[in-house]
Amino acid sequence: MACRLVTGFNIHPFYIHETAFSESGFFITYISGPYIFVSKSLPVLLRSQAYWHFRFAAGFSLFLGILISFFLTVYGKNHSFLIINQFHNPSFDVFFKYYTYLGDGMIWLPLLAYVLVYKKDFLFTVIAAFVICTLLTQFCKWVVFPDAMRPIASLRQQAHIISGVEVHSTSSFPSGHTSIAFTYALLMAFLLKRKFWTIFFPVVAFFVGYSRVYLAQHFVTDVLAGIVVGITSSFLALVMYQRFRDSKKLKEENQKQFTKAV
Repeated sequence: MACRLVTGFNIHPFYIHETAFSESGFFITYISGPYIFVSKSLPVLLRSQAYWHFRFAAGFSLFLGILISFFLTVYGKNHSFLIINQFHNPSFDVFFKYYTYLGDGMIWLPLLAYVLVYKKDFLFTVIAAFVICTLLTQFCKWVVFPDAMRPIASLRQQAHIISGVEVHSTSSFPSGHTSIAFTYALLMAFLLKRKFWTIFFPVVAFFVGYSRVYLAQHFVTDVLAGIVVGITSSFLALVMYQRFRDSKKLKEENQKQFTKAV
């Protein structure tokens, strides 16, 4: 049977004798009619110039995570928490008490409004990123590490507690606020596509994580895990976005070929 292979944005004629098949490293979907589409979402995400700002922001976030890892290696879980938590003053108390809300779930609403107005084809990606981030975070909190206690459980006498802040004692790992902040930051870096934002948003997310330790809500280890969840969630959501674009391109190519054939 004569067919055409759509690889990325190129079309190559070839012949097959099976109705469907797969190759290692690629996701292949059989399309009834004369076309088979090979989705190269992952390679495109890793190489395409269109994703350069995301890759840079993700790399910078990873660099921040490496610095945090060194900090943890030197000072340990408890001491690293106390170094940050006890470096305080009244101005910082007020600032971080409210700054930490940048990692709250409500922060997704402005992004949803933005894509609804300016980039509707990205709406599903934002929703997917939120769902993936939430599932990964909650799965770790309640299934993988259900017994992970927060700093207040073991360091109550030493921790600096800010008036008006409700300090939790369970479900410590990972930091949900940090996960949300980094997922959000990397999506924004991709959307706005300016070098400034590739640094700005991860730094904003980093201080959301810092605020969680400052407010005695999390250990530094929880923040580090939140960075990993954020990078993973945004990456998977963008893979889905690219696959959607690939599928859309395939339909356009199929329509063109069908029109020519007719």
